[in-house]
Amino acid sequence: MRFRFSGTLMRFVEFEREQELAATTVAGALDALVLKHPQLRHVLFSSSGTLRMTHRLFLNGEQIMNDELQRDVGDQDVVEILTSIAGG
Repeated sequence: MRFRFSGTLMRFVEFEREQELAATTVAGALDALVLKHPQLRHVLFSSSGTLRMTHRLFLNGEQIMNDELQRDVGDQDVVEILTSIAGG
């Protein structure tokens, strides 16, 4: 499966827009992602281990919620992580 990144997350993945990882679930893919890029752990996850509310995950274009991270993924699936930006 593949992850796609944009915006502020790009600097944490060495500015590679796409990353290919082996995983069977979205949660497993996120675990593999932070193993590959440890600096992402504190950016993506809160201290309690849940996905931070500022990030939205999309599996093949469909938004998935935190309680859906056990969804199966295959080789052709794409997860996009979008981060909301606040400012004034």
